[in-house]
Amino acid sequence: MQDMHSLRKARQKAVQDGASLKEALTCQPTATDLELQRELASIHRSDLTLVCSPYELMLLRDAYSIPHNKLCSAPFFTSAQPHQQPFSSREHFMTIGTWKHPPNRDGVHWLCLHIWPAIRQQLPHAQLHIYGAHMSGAAQQYHKPAAGVHVNGFAPSLYIMQQYRVCLAPLRFGAGLKGKIVDSWAHATPVCTTPMGAEGMFPATSHSPEGFPCTEAGFDATHGSNMGWGGLWTATDAEEFAANAVRMYTSEEEWHVWQQRGFELLNSLYNKADRLKTVQEAISTAVATQEQSRRQDFVGQMLWSQQLRATEYFSKWIELKEQNKRS
Repeated sequence: MQDMHSLRKARQKAVQDGASLKEALTCQPTATDLELQRELASIHRSDLTLVCSPYELMLLRDAYSIPHNKLCSAPFFTSAQPHQQPFSSREHFMTIGTWKHPPNRDGVHWLCLHIWPAIRQQLPHAQLHIYGAHMSGAAQQYHKPAAGVHVNGFAPSLYIMQQYRVCLAPLRFGAGLKGKIVDSWAHATPVCTTPMGAEGMFPATSHSPEGFPCTEAGFDATHGSNMGWGGLWTATDAEEFAANAVRMYTSEEEWHVWQQRGFELLNSLYNKADRLKTVQEAISTAVATQEQSRRQDFVGQMLWSQQLRATEYFSKWIELKEQNKRS
């Protein structure tokens, strides 16, 4: 499960209806949400679901009552060794993401209209380079070289990330883990993002067992900022985001700390060997206990029963239809 579509769409609707980023973070789809119903039904009918985001694994388990033995954490798997590029050899900002993904389109719009002017006011010579597939058409409205904004389209290689000083990920809604952040860390580029972008991308602690600093009232920015991350992630409005971006661009000492922390998080959170071992063990357990687990899985078996009966009657309808054709 790359991300919960129902969660992403519920957050998107909240933002489009005027909710703040903080409010969107607390948004959860309800039992009447058809997208959620389909996702939960698919999970219940499966013996094991691999979940990318630890936050969503927690949500599925605690909020939607999916049995823990049906879920396995399966985030990104990385093995590449990052190549360090010094602060002095890098310049400008970049952002990346396919234009077909709504969170990316919204992020570029928010960045260009509300964040970049504030950054540019403090860094008048800075440039913003926007990369992503399918950026012809509407995306070109943001291409304004005179204002320092360049819509470059599809990136020929992720190695281009190494030439920029900061990667911007101004996400106001979304779900799952953000590949652009992992890619940035893998190319030694610190990231400026929001709590939405950083969700689930923290090491588990006793305070934050699911890899996200939060309280019952929402995310805990004070705790999170002290955890050490591969950049800054606490901004929930355009003004704070711009301030964080400028700080990351100009503070060389801190920049190297963020770069190093990104390397460390890649190894601790997404180490390929460790993560694959976890997945392989979960699959082996699911196979070994399949018969016993299915006998105790009342919801899953009920859904299978309903599905199979529906198929049975559908097949009878097709058979009758064909008979009527022949007669």
